[in-house]
Amino acid sequence: MFSRLTKLGLVAAVSATAQFISATAQSNESSNDPVYVFNRICYAQVPNIQGIRNMALQLAWKQMGGEDLARFTKLKDPKVLEGWDAQVGERLFRVGVVQSDVPPAMQARFPDFAKGVSTSCSIVLDEEHKADAVAKNMQALAGKEPVSRDVADGDLLTTTWAGGNAEFKVFLVAKLSSDGAGGLLNVTILSKESGS
Repeated sequence: MFSRLTKLGLVAAVSATAQFISATAQSNESSNDPVYVFNRICYAQVPNIQGIRNMALQLAWKQMGGEDLARFTKLKDPKVLEGWDAQVGERLFRVGVVQSDVPPAMQARFPDFAKGVSTSCSIVLDEEHKADAVAKNMQALAGKEPVSRDVADGDLLTTTWAGGNAEFKVFLVAKLSSDGAGGLLNVTILSKESGS
């Protein structure tokens, strides 16, 4: 299943990555661009969480635990909950991976995926990441208009892109601070079978 999913998603990922690279090619500090980092660590890997684990091991990311890790999910018993503080260039990015059964609300919305797996990867942004630049680069990464834009969620504004096909559903989310700095980037993929 994973190789079929990879083949199906490869065309979309290559297209999105090409558009994103084109949009950020002028930046000499792409490793410090949170959307570039998010693309490399999360978007290009999920649902293959082993790829993220391998990066964490090879690049000696510091494993996270306790309350910091628990913040990445509201689920009581996910199958996988892992997180790291990832040093990229001179910046530190907090990365979290969650894998679980498809949540009930998503099962109701996508009944064909009711017995499937939900895999997500998130990167927390600090206050040095400016929301307007992040929003522009996320739009370039998504390569299409969002299904919702700037929906208020406390002091965050949430923008969501959605896509996929009969084998998987992809949700790309930017939760950016309404004061213009910081937030969170997330990709969640529902697959009919496990992708780990």
